[in-house]
Amino acid sequence: MVKKDAGVKIPVLDKDNYFHWKVKMHLHLMSMDERYVDCIEKGPHVPMKFASRVGVPDDAPDVEIPKLVSEWTIEDVAEVHKDNRTMNILFNGLEQEMFDNVINCTTSKEVWDTVRTLCEGTEQVRENKMQLLIQQYEHFHFKAGETLNDTFSRFQKLLNGLKLYGRIYQTKDSNLKFLRALPKEWKPMTVSLRNTQEYKDYTLERLYGTLKTYELEMEQDEEIENVQKKGGSIALIASVNQLEDDNEEAAKATTSRASCRSDVSKDKGKMTE
Repeated sequence: MVKKDAGVKIPVLDKDNYFHWKVKMHLHLMSMDERYVDCIEKGPHVPMKFASRVGVPDDAPDVEIPKLVSEWTIEDVAEVHKDNRTMNILFNGLEQEMFDNVINCTTSKEVWDTVRTLCEGTEQVRENKMQLLIQQYEHFHFKAGETLNDTFSRFQKLLNGLKLYGRIYQTKDSNLKFLRALPKEWKPMTVSLRNTQEYKDYTLERLYGTLKTYELEMEQDEEIENVQKKGGSIALIASVNQLEDDNEEAAKATTSRASCRSDVSKDKGKMTE
């Protein structure tokens, strides 16, 4: 569900899918004004001024103190108002039940932190959830009946979840983890990649594309062997070879789509909690 803010859709929180909302709302605020993100992370802007300290030598440095409201400039008022603007956006991104929990909040940071605690739990709960994801990462392995795409999607989702909790692994380490998770029929390819060290320079999506191409080649070789065992004609084998060319194009398209998903994942990984 979405609401509109000056023609722009405001993401509305689904408590069961808080992480997605957090990423979308963070990006929504960033796209409107970077200061809005500062409001939810650091709190509202406080206009400051320098003033001399009483009872100290004249050459002592001035101290920075908050301005009186009567001393605010037009620019100060505009900056302070941005927190109200941010609160308004957040309020419009909440359903009635959640809104009732933050109705008495006075700053956008207070709203953001309250929603986070209600959806994620306390800091201790978040730490426990992160440790659980770390364990899943450390023991990640291929599951019986999975396709390469299934394993890749599950691994990528796990990495994204870890990023949301601030746990980011180096690409070469996560690539190696993924290679080691694959079953024994992948050993020739995974050993080759590890021996040449090529995997260290790959994005996870490029690694997936390379493995996908290898998977298609294995399927094509198996198909040709089956045709030959059955005494298939040259024409039929040629047809299989044509299928090989078509599958190569499909693999390229798959890699391209995976790269697009990678760009989105990288934007999320930059999001702060």
